[in-house]
Amino acid sequence: MVPDEAGWALVRVDAQRARCDTFGMSTIPIRREEITEDWLAARLSGVGKCEISDVELEELTGHNPDLSQLFRVRIEYSVRTPEHPDVVIVKIPPVDGVVRIREADYGPYVAELGSYRLLESYYGGSIARMYAAVEDQAEKTVGFVFEDLGLLPEGQKYAKIDLGIAKSTLDFMAEYHARFWRDDSLGEAFWLHDRDWAFLFNQNPVDSSIGWNVIKTDDRFEKTDGLVVAGEYLGSRLTDLRDSMRSRPSTLTHNDFHQGNVLLRQTSNGTQPVIIDWQLPAFSGGTNDLAKFMMTAVPFEILAEHEGRLVERYAENLKDGGVGDYSFDECWRDYRRAQVATFGNYAISCYETSPAGGLIESSGDSTHAVIKALSLADPAELNEFLP
Repeated sequence: MVPDEAGWALVRVDAQRARCDTFGMSTIPIRREEITEDWLAARLSGVGKCEISDVELEELTGHNPDLSQLFRVRIEYSVRTPEHPDVVIVKIPPVDGVVRIREADYGPYVAELGSYRLLESYYGGSIARMYAAVEDQAEKTVGFVFEDLGLLPEGQKYAKIDLGIAKSTLDFMAEYHARFWRDDSLGEAFWLHDRDWAFLFNQNPVDSSIGWNVIKTDDRFEKTDGLVVAGEYLGSRLTDLRDSMRSRPSTLTHNDFHQGNVLLRQTSNGTQPVIIDWQLPAFSGGTNDLAKFMMTAVPFEILAEHEGRLVERYAENLKDGGVGDYSFDECWRDYRRAQVATFGNYAISCYETSPAGGLIESSGDSTHAVIKALSLADPAELNEFLP
């Protein structure tokens, strides 16, 4: 680990030493069998010399051959120090060369590495500790070794967020937002998406109206006033919302702050939220993160009772972090606007074509949570805030 000119810790990789048997295609592991005892021992040498006698790999939820392969790796050592972990998470790119290069061109691997470089001071706290990363600069791919945060209780799909965890998560969110608030140097970072890309992940706004029509015809969803106002706004009018949201102050945003990317760390001081999967960061408005977390991760009954106070807490923490030019009223307006944009993003991907050629609703838990969260929005207020 050596500092670059900006002071961030970089992982220097000896391409020959790290090269695996990948038929000349990749200098980092892309196959399960390439996560060897020697390779992993070299990655963990940063915490001291070790020798690994055996590894046992288990595919994790989130393992996707077309995006990232994710393994929990249990380790047996013949030589170790007390600092060496018994279990780690290894995240590597896809095996298929065409798929791997295609996905790498979208930038998720170097973006996650760039985020971890910026946020090193949070290792082992609000983000997972990164033990090592190896980068293939030609391919723009990265292999990671992270700490293991443990298993969710059996039958539990997501971390359970109570009011205390919601507050702690917003505290961390405001802290890193404030730290990089209006930091225009981030706008020059090649691995960060810009605010226009972050809006709907650069998808076509017009497609959101198709999703809304699918939602309207699905009788599982109660069509409340706030939801209807947001739904009828989807489509080409979202371009006006995108233009108005360009005026928000930009900062480092996770940009995919949904319920599946919030895990929990058990500490001597209680439970701490940990934010994972920094593959889609952007230099954009902080309310993107705020809206997605509040809508997808905060349980509806908590959101219904505490929504205003939670947004106020976020805004106050920004101020405490040195942000003096962003009022609560501005934050609240931008939060409501970001909720509509979040809904638009989920609406674009909430349907598929049936064998008969019709459109059917095919969304998951996060989409349903977003739809329900909009039932809390005052329709008159939404009409006032939407351009």
